[in-house]
Amino acid sequence: LLIVDEEQEHSYKSENSPRYHAREVAIYRGMQAGAPVLLGSATPSVETMYRAKTGVYGFETLFRRYNQKALPPVKIVDMKQELKAGNGTAISEPLLLALKENISKGQQSILFLNRRGTSRMVACVDCGYVPMCPGCTVNLTYHHANGRLMCHYCGHSQAMPTRCPECGGHLKQIGFGTQKVQEQLERLLPGVEILRMDADTVSAANPHEKLLSRFREEKIPILLGTQMVAKGLNFENVTLVGVLDADMSLYVGSYRAAETTFSMITQVIGRAGRGAASGRAIIQTMTPKNQVIELAAKQDYDGFYEAEVTLRRLRACPPFADLISVTFHGREEEQVWRGAQRFAAMLRAQLSGEFYRGEHVEILGPAPAQVARINYNYRCRLTLSCHNSRGLRELLAHLLRQFSKDKLNKGIGTFADVNSLE
Repeated sequence: LLIVDEEQEHSYKSENSPRYHAREVAIYRGMQAGAPVLLGSATPSVETMYRAKTGVYGFETLFRRYNQKALPPVKIVDMKQELKAGNGTAISEPLLLALKENISKGQQSILFLNRRGTSRMVACVDCGYVPMCPGCTVNLTYHHANGRLMCHYCGHSQAMPTRCPECGGHLKQIGFGTQKVQEQLERLLPGVEILRMDADTVSAANPHEKLLSRFREEKIPILLGTQMVAKGLNFENVTLVGVLDADMSLYVGSYRAAETTFSMITQVIGRAGRGAASGRAIIQTMTPKNQVIELAAKQDYDGFYEAEVTLRRLRACPPFADLISVTFHGREEEQVWRGAQRFAAMLRAQLSGEFYRGEHVEILGPAPAQVARINYNYRCRLTLSCHNSRGLRELLAHLLRQFSKDKLNKGIGTFADVNSLE
């Protein structure tokens, strides 16, 4: 028997070679051994649910929580109204009141914000200058703990300038990270201990198991963290969950954006009320009428699935088609683009032949990758909307080998990925 718990979790997909998906490996391994494979989740991926509903997988549903308790009621807070009322912090008035009430009762709270650091970015209020990573096409994130601007892709770090290096104007911090929220909570709730759990606080010497044990045993009032606190935790004394920025993963360039947001919100809400006392949750958002936010607040997976699978069908995204991306990267931008165009021409020529007439492939690009430069390497990619057939995989493998042997492509690295997270 192979059990894949939280099967929708994106960390099962490796972003390094050989870029496997642990769920698919488990299914293949089960077939090889003649063993049943159990995929478990309160919020299954759209692909898994589609296969269950179409009879490819068996399907069993649990209709009650393990502790027989009702799911926690959820309140949606419109952060635009908080700003109009003069509250510029990451903590809305309803959430602050709920935190104070929980503290007075000796109960614990979990706050979820999937961004570490102090501020999302720093910008000049006069000329609009934003410090960028010199090696990546991303804004630098300010970390108050060390007073530095840092890149979360390549690790570049530099001192925070006192004034704008372009015009000498004032630099303003924009957005919130877990560090800044912790500082705000310490001001709003003086004397209350707050445990922060993110990539900056978890280390080999201070693993997440140790932090979670402290939270449980020392009854620390508030646990603030990134996606590490969103799923799989079972604390009987936690009766309040706050989602600080529900929009963060919703408006990104990925067909999985809605699924990721719905799953994360629903999973973290489920951390509340797992003991004797009932729980509740508060979702903070700038778009309270967004369908995904509303369905997550209701914890209506069936409603979300029906809406999402319709969009996936229209957009020819998984599970109705596969998206195979071929990424090209190198130090010289023009060389990378020319290499990608040569590869695209080779691929189109092959697919137009008689042997591949049965393959229905739409080639998109080449186009810049979502992050066009990482650690001084430029990146562009081709995307194939297709059926991930053996013949197509063998063709791509052959063309990639031919591409790497061509002297014109010296200095250009390539890799292919199926249904990438990016």
